[in-house]
Amino acid sequence: MANRVALVMGGGAGTGRAIARAFDRAGAQVVVADIREEGGQETVELIRGQGGHAVYVQADMSVTADVQKAVNTAREEFGALHMACNNAALGIETKPLASISEEEWDRCMSVTLRGVWLSMKYQLPAIEASGGGAIINVASVSGMRGEALQAAYAAAKGGVITLGKSAAVEYARRGVRVNTVCPAGIESGGMQFYLDTLPEDMREKVLNAHAMGRLAAPEEIADAVAYLCSERASFVTGHDLVVDGGLLVRSNVVDL
Repeated sequence: MANRVALVMGGGAGTGRAIARAFDRAGAQVVVADIREEGGQETVELIRGQGGHAVYVQADMSVTADVQKAVNTAREEFGALHMACNNAALGIETKPLASISEEEWDRCMSVTLRGVWLSMKYQLPAIEASGGGAIINVASVSGMRGEALQAAYAAAKGGVITLGKSAAVEYARRGVRVNTVCPAGIESGGMQFYLDTLPEDMREKVLNAHAMGRLAAPEEIADAVAYLCSERASFVTGHDLVVDGGLLVRSNVVDL
């Protein structure tokens, strides 16, 4: 990825930070976009501290002007945009579908689904104009199977998966590959928020749902993103890479 330029939407903490650092380790110049300035700047300093090149731009992924600013920053600071990872998402309190308010539903969709569409709307032409590259959208296994008490989040992530496939078809002959990474539980602030909304007796069940018996480190998701952006995945597009520690295949009956 030497001399390539990467943009990470939601790169200020957790998985997004790990993705930004993975791009840096692979030799890319990195634009870190995040709504939280403190976290975004910290990611940039971590990259610069290792001798890398990175800049921060404050951006809300649901706001058109902010997304445009993030894409323009890549081109103004580094001269191009070759790779983008759309990682930001917004969950809501764990509750039954019929108890979700319209405001909660719309808030979740505005970032988690609309934000990915809005990001790709401006990233795709910029990457094509830079000679091609790749986009990785971070979805979730919840978007593949549904999720009780998290209907809005699961629906939004399901939309991210099919949206990515649509973009992959449209840009397959235009030099831009589009793929999706679908994690399960990750050791991050987002997962902690989810666990905090659950009754005490359900938390252990969530943690043990993975066949490997643990959550993912953010770096394990970042490695999957970096692979899909690299030339090693040059013939891969429209794919959903599940990185879930065996959650989808773990039996609910047999406990090994």
